[in-house]
Amino acid sequence: MPNKIVSPGNFLLATPALKDSYFQDCVIFMVECSAKAGSWGLIINRQVHMPLDEVFKKNAKTPDRIIPWEIKGVARQLHTFFFGGPVQNTDPFQKLSVSILEVGISVFDGAYEISKGVFISRIPLDMELPVSRLIAPQNKTARMFFGYSGWGTGQLEDEILNGAWEVSNPIPFEVFSKNRDEENITANKFRESYENYRTR
Repeated sequence: MPNKIVSPGNFLLATPALKDSYFQDCVIFMVECSAKAGSWGLIINRQVHMPLDEVFKKNAKTPDRIIPWEIKGVARQLHTFFFGGPVQNTDPFQKLSVSILEVGISVFDGAYEISKGVFISRIPLDMELPVSRLIAPQNKTARMFFGYSGWGTGQLEDEILNGAWEVSNPIPFEVFSKNRDEENITANKFRESYENYRTR
């Protein structure tokens, strides 16, 4: 059963009610919204810059395959990742993993489309990734997220009704087709940007 207050592809904008909390100034892209199973999404405005080989570490079974040989030379370069939220290693994602948002087309077979032109994949960190394609100069939009933000049944609806979140509906493709390395945007700036977009 879908959630009638917020839907996949919507954005949550933190209100002043969340000041001094983990979610202060957060903008969250909603991935799943269910009145029965709960909801989860990804914070899109918390960046961190890390070398690729610190994220996709080698393991005993595949010592030379996590970072493909063709990009070993750039494995130490800083890459922009995002903190999607405080939850990790819980149902439905028992294995440490990253979420990857892509626009236009996905390089992953298991990706699914959240909204028109926006795809998500959930990838274990011990799996070989087509990292070279994700970091190719022409692909400046693919975003990799650590963790996610989740709510149990009815929890998010209550928070929205109590004024903690504002639901916003810009076109996700327009948001995610921008360079992922652009400066983080606060909830207020995101709100202003959307209002300017609507009144053009």
